[in-house]
Amino acid sequence: MRRFLLIATTAMVAMPIAAQAQTAAEGPGETASSSSGDGSGIVVTGIRASLRNAIEIKRNANSIVDVISAEDVGKFPDSNVAESLSRLPGITVDRQFGEGEQLSIAGVEPALNRLTIDGHSVASADWGGNPSDRSSRSFNYSLLSPAIISQAVVYKTPEARLQEGAIGATVDVVTRKPLDLAANTIRFNGGYEYNDRAKRGSFRGGGLYSWKNADETIGILAAVNYDKEQLSRAGVAVYWYRTGQALLDNAPATATVNGKPISALSATERADFSDARFASFLAREFFKQDRERLGFNGAIQLKPADNLVLTATGLVIRGNYDNVSNSMYTYGYEGSRLVSAKYGNGLVTEATFSGIPAGQTGATGQLDTLYRRTRIKNDTYSLAYDWKPEGWAITGNVGYTRASGGKDPEYLLDFRTQQGFTSGANGRNTIVNWDRPATDPTKWLSNYTALGGENVTATDGRKFFGRQIGGIPTQSGFTVDKEWYGEANFVRDINVGPFNKLLFGGRYSSHQNSNTTYSNAIFTNQNFTLADLDYNVLNSGLYNGLGTSGNGAPYVGMDKDGIIATLKKYGNFTDDRGLSKGDYWLVNERIKAAYIQANFESGKLRGNIGGRFVSTSVESNFYAQSGSTVNLVQYNKTDNRFLPALNVIYDAGQSVVLRGAVAKVMARPRYSDLAGYLSLDDSTLSGGGGNPDLKPYLATNFGLSAEWYFAPSSFLSGEVFYRDISNYVGNETLDTTLTNPITGQTRTYAISRPVNGGKATVTGFSLSGNTNLIWGFGIQAAYTFADADTQASTGLPFLSRNTIQISPYYENGPFQARVSYNRRSKYFYRFGRQQSQDYTDAYRQLDAQISFAINDHVQVTATASNLLDETYYQYSSDPKAPTSVYKNGRVFSASVTGRF
Repeated sequence: MRRFLLIATTAMVAMPIAAQAQTAAEGPGETASSSSGDGSGIVVTGIRASLRNAIEIKRNANSIVDVISAEDVGKFPDSNVAESLSRLPGITVDRQFGEGEQLSIAGVEPALNRLTIDGHSVASADWGGNPSDRSSRSFNYSLLSPAIISQAVVYKTPEARLQEGAIGATVDVVTRKPLDLAANTIRFNGGYEYNDRAKRGSFRGGGLYSWKNADETIGILAAVNYDKEQLSRAGVAVYWYRTGQALLDNAPATATVNGKPISALSATERADFSDARFASFLAREFFKQDRERLGFNGAIQLKPADNLVLTATGLVIRGNYDNVSNSMYTYGYEGSRLVSAKYGNGLVTEATFSGIPAGQTGATGQLDTLYRRTRIKNDTYSLAYDWKPEGWAITGNVGYTRASGGKDPEYLLDFRTQQGFTSGANGRNTIVNWDRPATDPTKWLSNYTALGGENVTATDGRKFFGRQIGGIPTQSGFTVDKEWYGEANFVRDINVGPFNKLLFGGRYSSHQNSNTTYSNAIFTNQNFTLADLDYNVLNSGLYNGLGTSGNGAPYVGMDKDGIIATLKKYGNFTDDRGLSKGDYWLVNERIKAAYIQANFESGKLRGNIGGRFVSTSVESNFYAQSGSTVNLVQYNKTDNRFLPALNVIYDAGQSVVLRGAVAKVMARPRYSDLAGYLSLDDSTLSGGGGNPDLKPYLATNFGLSAEWYFAPSSFLSGEVFYRDISNYVGNETLDTTLTNPITGQTRTYAISRPVNGGKATVTGFSLSGNTNLIWGFGIQAAYTFADADTQASTGLPFLSRNTIQISPYYENGPFQARVSYNRRSKYFYRFGRQQSQDYTDAYRQLDAQISFAINDHVQVTATASNLLDETYYQYSSDPKAPTSVYKNGRVFSASVTGRF
């Protein structure tokens, strides 16, 4: 149940896909995996049968979409829906933590795509694993278990009837319904999963029961799923690149560069070394997390009349993402401590620094230990109606969705060292070598021991002499996201020239998103070292294959209990600083939308044309600072947009279908961009913060495709897509006339903030297909090329120019097997510390699955994921300058699936 079968690659699927789920549907629902006439549920049970079903749907399509559909036993070794969607052309996932969490579609970053469940909105909150973008509107797909899902539909070009909010695509997840399944349907799946890098395993499983009465007027479905993944990720990170000039500054005359005293360097050598980049904060990292997810899904359907169906659904997700992080890193920025350095090809590949003399205060490195208690909650409830009086189809829903997530609390504890060291980076090879091995706990000192004390005044005025060793902030980066919504949709059969259906309707939603952090600092005036505490030493095997050298790994660290106990024992002064105003925002959005759409058909030509009017009212609440005064301010803005859409399909022959689409689309800005902390300095007439005056991202999307069905269960499809994006949001420093909300004065400030004005185009094409070969063998494959033309040299975030997916499969009687290979080329990730242009290098994924049906009811399956043990590699501008090097390990699992 928890696995998915890809049933279409470049599918362009007809509008009638599960009317119960997509409440704006024109007519009766029809799932991609059709039910039998007696309601016996999904009848597609094999790979080729599923593909035949998908091809039939594609040939009747009137919008450009891709589809995946659940089968009783999946054919991909996927842990979540994102992994399955990544098999579709034009869709890529980021696997920073091993499994797919966010989608990039048609070259557009995750924040500009959208997820709906059963056609309605779903709230989103994250665990904090994406701190650079926790305020976006993207969804963490790792929360969504495949066990509860019937199908997922990716709308690459919209129709007027579909909700706005995506530039790349909208993904609609359709959950199972009891009236679509046989009475007393039972599904279960249970198995064991093992990660070879974590050296740990865990249970995953789920079950579903569905009942309906003999008259098929009442149906009840209940499903539960439990997933646990144990992640132990070791890695290398560079927090800051400086130049050789920073090392030359204040360097002693005895220091050498490439074996020469710095005084003997020629002008050319000095200039080359000055420009060379140096990994000044070079870390060995360790991250351990138990991802435990428990999900409940329920549906009640009533059919009081032959033409009326009422459906109540509930989705409840609870996630435990507690994690421990240890990071030991060098302070390679102080030129006065330089002993020697080596450089070449624009990089300082190795530098040696002296330690702090005995009796002096100071530090040459740091060990950060963190324990984050993280809980994610998602509750979504909906009531949908589907009424079909003569000549009409009236559908809609009302509902509520709420999500919360973040660190609550977060335990922070750090140490310092005074040792000398050697460090450097050259591509995937890095070195950290301390005077003493990093496994020696006596060399890692409390901050008070290493740095001495200082006078501290707490928020409430209390005094203390000591040094901060950490803190316990509560609701740290804590997000609450919630929405009330309602919509009504009408479809009328008409006969006006080529037009045969008229669709119209409206939607209203009230959405709120907030972010809070309550700051806390803990101090001590006691001397201690890590040797006095409950420390541990990491397994050296965790760093195999990561290119590490020197005695910097493995190293000493601390686990959850040790961190908490140390803060309690040695933290003898606490400052509760209250709400962190710089991290606070509250955004209220009220969205009203109305649409009209006409479907047409004339001979071999069919399609739809329409428009959607959207009015968005935004109330942004955030803190603004002017001098020493900080006040809560509110800003209101309304934006109105009309979004036309056209889809045209031409049946060029018995085996060829041509399609074209054009639409205006929009995506709303990140919440923190709308309501970020505003700081204004009247003395320098400068400032920075969010921008509540931001307009939505806008784009005109074009799509063309051709499909050739050259043999039974075989096809070849090509698609060309183009996104012309305007109002792109980027950070700039501009002279801006503002009224200071504190002083009330209107002046011109140099403001660094997100602004509209950026433009970008994305052009690409996809080729995909499936064919049966001989002796039970077949193959599916897809290739996508995407290119962006932007004002920035980096291109667009998350856009890979080349993506390829190949899946050969075998199916013969009870035995089935599949291998899946997926590769995406490098992509720009973000602007990191000190505006570093950070990229993620090309990534490959090789998965395999075999299954055997013992009988008609029971099947056993074995899967293997990430067989290549791929390295997740990020770098700063130049591939020789790493910022992150991680391995997440191979995952092996065995499971049993029952179907009754």
